[in-house]
Amino acid sequence: MKVIVYTRHGDAGVSICTPTPEIIAAMAHGSYFGKRPRGFLDEQVERNIANGIRSDVARRFVHALEFGGCTTAEALEIIRDRDCGPHGTAIELWDAADVPADRWFRNAWRRSANGGPISVDLRKARPIQLAHIKSALAIETKRRDSDDDLWSAPLVVDLAPLVEKIKGAQDADALRAIWPSELRVA
Repeated sequence: MKVIVYTRHGDAGVSICTPTPEIIAAMAHGSYFGKRPRGFLDEQVERNIANGIRSDVARRFVHALEFGGCTTAEALEIIRDRDCGPHGTAIELWDAADVPADRWFRNAWRRSANGGPISVDLRKARPIQLAHIKSALAIETKRRDSDDDLWSAPLVVDLAPLVEKIKGAQDADALRAIWPSELRVA
């Protein structure tokens, strides 16, 4: 399966667009909209344009859905132009298997301005790791509060040493390994 990877405008994060097999098939075979009144396709084009899609891209997208005839490569190109182009740069077609399977630091993924492989920005990943720890602590505290056998044994974790370890982590693997011993491993 193919996905479209791009670098977002604004925060320079990485987005993954995963076109569904159904939309690819619709662009190949057409009749996506079924029997609609005269002018319906023009209305769909205008709605796309109103949502910030270039007019030529909007028209091509709507016509592909209604009339079909696109190869998979052409369908992916249309989806790229419509769904990714307005939102980012360095747009590339990847095999889904090439996207990192570990999504733990998903919001810290970065790529160079010219595209290329996905890496983890440690400046963005550090607060994410701390947020994961705090969330796990809150869940465990709630679980203990509702368990008759555990409510009298509150969970006490000193976050200060963990924060220092997080600040000193040199890579994503070392950062992910920082976890309170009092908690189950996430």
